[in-house]
Parts: sequence; C-alpha cells; structure tokens
Amino acid sequence: MSIGFVFIILVGLLVTVVKWGLIIWGIVWLVRYLKHSREERQRFRLELGKLAEEVSLIRQKLEGGKKQESSTESE
Repeated sequence: MSIGFVFIILVGLLVTVVKWGLIIWGIVWLVRYLKHSREERQRFRLELGKLAEEVSLIRQKLEGGKKQESSTESE
C-alpha cells in the first residue's frame, strides 16, 4: 500500500464522517425546532383564549350598559 492510497482512504472516511455528522445534526436541530414551535403554538392558544375571554367580558359590560340606557330612555 502506498501513502497516496492510505491518504485517499482517510479523506474518504473523513468526508463520510462529516456527512453523517451533518445529517444527524440536522435531524436533531429539526426535532428541537418542531418541539419549540409546538410549545409556542400552545402559548399562543393560551394567550388567544385569554384575549377572547377579555373581549367577551367587555361585550357583556357594553350590552349591560346599553340595556340600562334603553330602560332609562323608555321610562
């Protein structure tokens, strides 16, 4: 075996290891991203629910005020 042949084999192994390392790193990054986005969607839904509840309370207050105004106007 010549040194050139060994060098070519080592370079090929290095390229293969780097390629698989990048693939595994990409998969890990994707899983972390998907997990993080799921948590963000859950937080967003909670905040949206709180906002909907506040809007509902404001509507009830406004409707209560309109009913009181209409009852005093009709008297």
